[in-house]
Amino acid sequence: MNTEQINAENEELDKSQSETLEAEHEHVEEHHIDYASFTKKDFVKLAEDALAGQDQKQIDEVMRHAKPVFDEMKEVEKNLALEKFIASGGDKEDFEYKYDGLTVRFENLCRQLKEKKVKWIQDQERSKEQNLQAKAALLERLRQLVDSEESNASVAELKKIQAEWKTTGPVPQAQGQELWANFNALVERFYSNRSIYFELKELDRKKNLELKADICEKAEKLAQQDASSSVVKELNELHEEFKHVGPVPREEQDAIWQRFKAASDVVYNKRKEQMESVRQQMEQHVSAKLALCTEVEPYAAFQSDKISDWNDKTKEILEIQKRWDAIGLLPREKAKEINKRFWAAFKQFFHHKNEFFRHLEAAREENLKIKTSLCEQVEALKDNDDFEATADKIKELQQRWKEVGPVSEKFRDAIFERFKQACDAFFERRRGQRNQTEREFEKNLEVKLNICAQIEKLAEEKSTDVAAFEALREQYEAAGFVPRKNMDSIRKRYSEAVKKFLENTQGLSDTERAKAILTSELKISKNNPHAARDLQRKEQAMRRKITQLENDIALWKNNLEFFANSKNADAFRKDFTSKIEAAEKELSDLKQQIKLFYDL
Repeated sequence: MNTEQINAENEELDKSQSETLEAEHEHVEEHHIDYASFTKKDFVKLAEDALAGQDQKQIDEVMRHAKPVFDEMKEVEKNLALEKFIASGGDKEDFEYKYDGLTVRFENLCRQLKEKKVKWIQDQERSKEQNLQAKAALLERLRQLVDSEESNASVAELKKIQAEWKTTGPVPQAQGQELWANFNALVERFYSNRSIYFELKELDRKKNLELKADICEKAEKLAQQDASSSVVKELNELHEEFKHVGPVPREEQDAIWQRFKAASDVVYNKRKEQMESVRQQMEQHVSAKLALCTEVEPYAAFQSDKISDWNDKTKEILEIQKRWDAIGLLPREKAKEINKRFWAAFKQFFHHKNEFFRHLEAAREENLKIKTSLCEQVEALKDNDDFEATADKIKELQQRWKEVGPVSEKFRDAIFERFKQACDAFFERRRGQRNQTEREFEKNLEVKLNICAQIEKLAEEKSTDVAAFEALREQYEAAGFVPRKNMDSIRKRYSEAVKKFLENTQGLSDTERAKAILTSELKISKNNPHAARDLQRKEQAMRRKITQLENDIALWKNNLEFFANSKNADAFRKDFTSKIEAAEKELSDLKQQIKLFYDL
């Protein structure tokens, strides 16, 4: 095998090994942080560190994983504030929620991170285009070098081009493979065409061996550490560096590769075990969170017409949420479905709760309108001087007030105070008027007691001075009302005094006496409901008596026709005629007395 073949095979082997290592360890499972336990300060610190650093993966972690958790925390916080606002009597339409400083700070940081990410991508694209142009120029220089005549400076120029190629950054993926293949092909042609420099190539391979041995030492040190995300990241960077180091002596290729691969496998296996442990923990979380899904789902159908029930259920479901948050993350393939199940029931409960309070608020607004109308009605009556009739109306309004349901808490005290003040104003005036009236009633009572005493004195003396009696009766009737507690007693005393005087008065027939007594009783009953009821019963008794007398008279007159053929006809006729005349006389007196009920 000649020198050119050896060079070509070595270069091809180095390239193959580099590509194999990249394929085996290119993907490292992403590390996810449990943000459920983060406070707002933790989120702000995380975003500030990402903004201050240069790691684009750290920015992606904040935007893809941390921000959704923060947004959910922010939404829950807002909903709870809304519920508290409504529960305290607020109107949902009036609700304005201002986020705290930490929330505003985090949102601003996220906007800056997004802008930084966009700028980074734009810079990367511009840089790749510039690198493409630079590598295209290097490729053209290399092509000219390969096609040029051999000189002492050719190898130096090749090394210079290789160094510039290595330090030039990545190019667009579509052109990268072709550029790399063309570059390697030209390098192979260079060494094939310049066998005189084989020894220099071997020296270069030995130098590359030293560089790769140094990379192996770094990887072995990493293998002694825990497989954290930073360690895995550093190892991946070593893989990239190993890949771009040139070929080594053929006899050392497999050994140096196996050494590097062994150290890498230790790190990757540790990482794999660590992630497997995390996955097992996540699997345990699945059963716990499914149990909470089952526990929270009945809340989605909860309904009640009591505020206390909703408040109690809210406390319960928030406690379930705390337990949910404390469990931790789920496997990615199951997280979406389980989270959707839990939060669907959670949100449905609060939707029903919001609907309840919305309807409750509408009912309370209607109650406020009704109570406002009752206030206006009482305010229109409070200055009325017809105290008794007005008092009945206001009492009726008070009863209607009790039947009306509650109003919003922010209006409750004010509307009640307005209604109470209007009612109190009227009844205060009424009490003042009643005190004055009571004093007048007491005076009237003294006057009536004195009149009763004078009538009783006339009755004891069996006076026939009817004119004096009539004067006293007119004075009694002219006197005003007496206290309610004395109405029955004074009426009874006056009625008995009058009756006693009339019974003892000489020169009055029984009919005149009965008429005078009835007339007196009728006048007394005009302003006394108790006396009026007694007279009504008396009137009904008189009407029954009249009906009975009319029936008796008709019967007796009919019987007179059957006495003509009787041996004792004259005696019977005379007896029945006497009964008829007496009955007709009594009937006439009763009708006269009945007439008095309508004449007075």
